[in-house]
Amino acid sequence: MTKTPPTPADRRWALILLVAISTVAFIDRSILNTVGQAIKDDLKISDLQLGLLGGAAFAILYGVLGIPIARLAERKSRVAIISIAVAVWSAMTALSGFAGGFTHLLLARIGVGVGEAGAGAPSQSLLSDYYPPEKRATVFSILGLATPFGIIIGGLGGAIVAQKFGWRPAFLIVGLPGLLLAVITWLTLKEPPRGFSEGRDDTGAAPPLMAVLKRLFASRTFRHVLVAAVIVNFVGFSGMSFLHPFMVRTFNVSYTTAAFAFVIVNSVSLAGGYLAGGFITDRLVKKDVRFYGWAPAMGMLLAGPAYILGFIQTEWVAAILVLILPGLFSGIYFGPTFAVTHNLVEPRMRASATAILSLIMSIVGMTTGPVITGWLSDHFAAQAFKAGDYAALCPGVGTALADACRIASASGIKTALIIIVTLFWWAALHFYLASRSIKAELESAKAVEAPVV
Repeated sequence: MTKTPPTPADRRWALILLVAISTVAFIDRSILNTVGQAIKDDLKISDLQLGLLGGAAFAILYGVLGIPIARLAERKSRVAIISIAVAVWSAMTALSGFAGGFTHLLLARIGVGVGEAGAGAPSQSLLSDYYPPEKRATVFSILGLATPFGIIIGGLGGAIVAQKFGWRPAFLIVGLPGLLLAVITWLTLKEPPRGFSEGRDDTGAAPPLMAVLKRLFASRTFRHVLVAAVIVNFVGFSGMSFLHPFMVRTFNVSYTTAAFAFVIVNSVSLAGGYLAGGFITDRLVKKDVRFYGWAPAMGMLLAGPAYILGFIQTEWVAAILVLILPGLFSGIYFGPTFAVTHNLVEPRMRASATAILSLIMSIVGMTTGPVITGWLSDHFAAQAFKAGDYAALCPGVGTALADACRIASASGIKTALIIIVTLFWWAALHFYLASRSIKAELESAKAVEAPVV
């Protein structure tokens, strides 16, 4: 580990490289969502199974392994951990293209989750040592741009490949670039001194995990931010898993056309929401730190009805235009959520704090969101199907009842998504409740972390 303080050029390169890594992670994580309808048709799986592949298969080990890897990152080289993780998940993504059935694909997606568990917490811990507290909402929001970048590259590119060559080559193509990025990370990314951004050089031992847990869950602010973030991820990953199938079924468009809609809706809206959430919050909190809670609360209040309005559109162009708006609102939460979490703890607690937050968000949000949404979709589709047993007669396309199956499945997924997005209002309540205690808690944390002269 180098003890040389990072230069401004080092900071910029670290942010650029970590955004690239997170982009590759999101491409590899979300490619299944983009080609989900093609996989469903080819492997003859249900929406519940599709939800398992898009959520639980990835999220369980991603979340659970995040904590032990984060503990390792508090003690060892974060750069080395990130480099190895990128190589692992990229290889597992490529292997997904060779899956012979649901079980094989499930195991490969679990492997992707194992690899990606090693990047998130160490990356955010590095950035907190590069950038001071007053810039972290902005920095984490820029890091969050990996999501829309990943949607553009993996979403549209994956769908084009799937349309022309099938879904299997799509996994191979998006998995390979990460191997090169792993080497670049190993060779060029510097490890800054712990606590550098706060004028410290923390060479002490990392606090035990129980100390981190006690610090976090003693915080009323963190508890409310955590609940809100879990709800947002529950809704968000439900939408990510089923927006592409929603477009295909509702408007009877091709995979590529639906992918175009998926890319436009998510990339434009999330990029705007993440950036606005970071830049605006970092400026507003200079006047009142309660904006760490107020800003995302307002975004959540507006996101729910905006999504519902988009889902009830009858023309696909109108649906695209309307659905851009709610992502601008819901994306505001990202930067403030991670900034508050890092600002509440000490430098050698930050990787663990990120992993704990990500674990709970993954287990509850990513794991259950797509699965519950898939179950609701199957349930409401069965109710809408009038020609017999929906599960038996509509396993895929190409049957005499194909149109009736598509219409029923479109009705099912629309109803499921409308129900799910109303949960944004619950998230708004918890962000508001977090704002009520945040001022005193951040002042207390700042006093504890003040450098010793």
